Amino acid sequence: MESKTKTADITVRASFALIHGAILAMSFPLFYFLMPDVVRGVPALFLFVVFPILAFLMSLFLNWFLQYMYCGAVSVNGITMAAAMSPLTTEVLVALAYFMPFLKGPILQLLPELPQESPEEATFARDIWGYAFYLFWAGVYGQTIGSGMIAACPS
Repeated sequence: MESKTKTADITVRASFALIHGAILAMSFPLFYFLMPDVVRGVPALFLFVVFPILAFLMSLFLNWFLQYMYCGAVSVNGITMAAAMSPLTTEVLVALAYFMPFLKGPILQLLPELPQESPEEATFARDIWGYAFYLFWAGVYGQTIGSGMIAACPS
């Protein structure tokens, strides 16, 4: 007998998690490219306010799309609660990278020296990529947890 409960395909959920992580990770270098003085002036604002909000909105959209695609209906409470996981993971992983800079060390060792106007700018540009690594994994983990929470169709 066929089950009436539908669940989202794991490959689609994994693809959404990778997309979410990639967009979140590439946002920091993009912001730095578009507004270098602002980002250099207040990086904590971007790391602890802008990116969690961006993560929540992206996760909300992806979870809505996932549930609607598989179920034809959407549980607003369910997708909102699931989308809250993404900013939570973003805050945790970014806080680790921000308050324990030695955690970015292995990532920064992989990067070549970047040509910048001053050594301070070169160091900050490399730090951007260190944070991007943690933003990527924060997006992947957050979306994976969230999509797992809404994988089953609402009744």
